[in-house]
Amino acid sequence: MSVYLNFLHTTVRFDVAEDAEGVFAPVRRFFRHVIAPTAAGEVTFSVDVRSYHPDADVAPEVWELPQSVIRRSNAAEFNFDAHVVDAGGRRQYINRATLLDAPADTAKDNTFVVRITERSTVQVLDFVRDLVIRHEENLGTVVLHASGLHRDGEAVIIAGPKGAGKTTTLLSALRRPGWKYFTGDKLFCTIEDGEILVHPWRDYPYVGVGTIRADARLEQMVRDDVDDRIDTYEPGHKILIDPDVFESWLGAEFTAEPKRLTALLLPEVMPGEPLTVRHLTDPNERWAHLNKIVDRQVDTTFFTWQTYLVPDYTTFYRGLAELRTVLGSVDMVRLRGTLDVDPEAVLTRTADKENAR
Repeated sequence: MSVYLNFLHTTVRFDVAEDAEGVFAPVRRFFRHVIAPTAAGEVTFSVDVRSYHPDADVAPEVWELPQSVIRRSNAAEFNFDAHVVDAGGRRQYINRATLLDAPADTAKDNTFVVRITERSTVQVLDFVRDLVIRHEENLGTVVLHASGLHRDGEAVIIAGPKGAGKTTTLLSALRRPGWKYFTGDKLFCTIEDGEILVHPWRDYPYVGVGTIRADARLEQMVRDDVDDRIDTYEPGHKILIDPDVFESWLGAEFTAEPKRLTALLLPEVMPGEPLTVRHLTDPNERWAHLNKIVDRQVDTTFFTWQTYLVPDYTTFYRGLAELRTVLGSVDMVRLRGTLDVDPEAVLTRTADKENAR
């Protein structure tokens, strides 16, 4: 079976062996919004997907090698440790769940082999996402690390450091009429007709237990379909939630359709304090905040191991500079206090905005 992931300027071809179709199914389901039976353009990367039997497919001496830390994430499920083996101009990353056979340089060889098990899904999703991000960056696409919602073809994104209240703001805003979930993690920016279009990348939500318990329906869905041990966790513990479960709770299935970026919300949660709103008008301050959420500053772990695809960033920085020329079309708003947010009220252009500090 061959299927194609088509996203912006990137096409990934998956050639899936018959005996691997079952374990590949969750990956295909996750990407179903951008998967097609045909390629939208020239194939960027080819990934040969095979089933994996660690004891049969890996030489015994490999398991004696020390493991290397390949990726570390806030979500333990995305951690990736592996035995690294170089052979024949290629590099293999091997653990008991997944075996990734990568070329030395994708500019010369764009083929990968990935052997997978039922425990590979999250690692494969992460691998594919990084392929797309780094290739798009190499072409000048700017990737933002932010969540977001949309209404009437317009996107409002939410960004900030860990603990700022991004998820709280998102869930609060989604309770207002007309607003729908857009993305929980990554957005790819292009420019059309002098405005920024943002293309969402589907997220695997990582939600705090305190946030989950604040909604009885979500708590029950997590208990029934994700983790029945939720009652044993502290409020700050986070749980990786199946995207279909999360989107079902929100009542809005993910769509890959791009939207026009109209606003960026920058929350700072201060429980018990009234919500204050400040519209940012200083061009340098606005540019500084956008730069804080550009993906190349937030997630640089690929430098330690993804040597097969390291952008030179020449075209990327030209794309980033171009964003600055159209940034005036995006409203930027600082939110501080109890983050019970009505986006329509927050984004209303009133005298408060003109008198912003």
